[in-house]
Amino acid sequence: MTQKNVVFLVLDSLRKDRTSIYNDEIDFTPTLQSIADSGKVYQDAVAQAPWTLPSHVSMFTGQYPWEHGVTQSKTVMDKNQETFIQEFNDLGYQTAAITPNVWITPHKGTTKDFDKVENFLGKKDNKVTAKISRRITKIFDNLSQKRKKKAEKYIDRLFKYFSVDDSCKSEETVQEAEKYLKEVGDEDFFLYINLMEPHEPYNPPKKYMEKHGVEDKEGIPDRQKGLFTQEIDYEKLKKIYDASTDYTDDLVARIKDSLTENNLDNDTVLIVISDHGQALGEDDIFGHQFTVDPSTTDTLMMIDDPEEEPGEVKKPTELRKLYDLTPQHAGIRQKDKLEDTEMVKGGYDYPSIFIGYVPEEKWDKYYNKYHYIQTDKQRTVQKINQDGEAKTTTVKLETGGETETPEKIMQNLDEIADQDSEEDIEAEKDEDEDIDDEEIKERLEALGYK
Repeated sequence: MTQKNVVFLVLDSLRKDRTSIYNDEIDFTPTLQSIADSGKVYQDAVAQAPWTLPSHVSMFTGQYPWEHGVTQSKTVMDKNQETFIQEFNDLGYQTAAITPNVWITPHKGTTKDFDKVENFLGKKDNKVTAKISRRITKIFDNLSQKRKKKAEKYIDRLFKYFSVDDSCKSEETVQEAEKYLKEVGDEDFFLYINLMEPHEPYNPPKKYMEKHGVEDKEGIPDRQKGLFTQEIDYEKLKKIYDASTDYTDDLVARIKDSLTENNLDNDTVLIVISDHGQALGEDDIFGHQFTVDPSTTDTLMMIDDPEEEPGEVKKPTELRKLYDLTPQHAGIRQKDKLEDTEMVKGGYDYPSIFIGYVPEEKWDKYYNKYHYIQTDKQRTVQKINQDGEAKTTTVKLETGGETETPEKIMQNLDEIADQDSEEDIEAEKDEDEDIDDEEIKERLEALGYK
């Protein structure tokens, strides 16, 4: 079994239907199409959560959100959780992460197993600030929803305090990746890259905006809170999203070219995914909070392994399977045949994030927990409101019409709910541990968390 390098490329918030791989009407993703033509395309890949943090932890650990517990109400990854990245470390691989994403940082514990991390935090990337950030997050996670609503108004101050920049930093990310691939030499490596360009705020170069008919950014929100603070021009939003996707494709081309230029392409597995999608007006929602619409949970997924023939996987696939697929394709774990997935599952906890911007009269729509289960024929969503009342809806994928929820699906939803409840209890125990740290309390209050 030959060991290979891995480039694990996450295109954050990229909708699969805005690429030519999954939509014949799209003509601005030639690089992604070329990867699809030479690799294996997963036609029905589904994320385990519609936002970055739990989706990544599911991929890294192979667990569902209700198993690993990293959700909206617990936003720090446990330092003892095992990831597949550690397998690469154990075999002497150099492991590196290049990511401007605020959720994939030492502050959130998600980069704990990488040898090298470039997250563009500068001097704020050190053990002291990471420790303070994690403890502040635990305190915030432990607040009541009423207090969280007030505290969310001060999240920007927290980001500013830690010099966290939520811009996409696409050019910087690609430059750093190009530098890494040029200097890695003969070392075996696992390189994680997160490209944020399909994610808001949208600032693609002018030529891409002009190409897609975007003259200005009026009516285009910079952040998801814009859903509640401004009028959104969804038609213009879709155009600038396409412009950002177009730009992303060219950025991916540079990474792909860098592999070739440094004679790494024949020894490297290229994994390209989106960790979730993006709602662009579905149910009058922008972003990937407050919804589990397929626009946010259906994802792009491709594996270009130089030792395998091109092809496609039509059966439903969970992104958490990358926990097994990645080391198998790298040749560091036995390539056993994975069980065919009869159903894919995911979930979304009550949304602490940005909840402070939601008007009280709109809580019925936006403050809910979701579980979803999808097969090749139907999709079931269970919506649980703030009073704990559950409503379950099943639709046929072919027609979109509602149908009765099968008993097997209901049994699975009940099991998820039971595990979810157990995880909530354990999370509360964990969060109590650091609550008495007066220094951290004072820092939190100084930032407006009172």
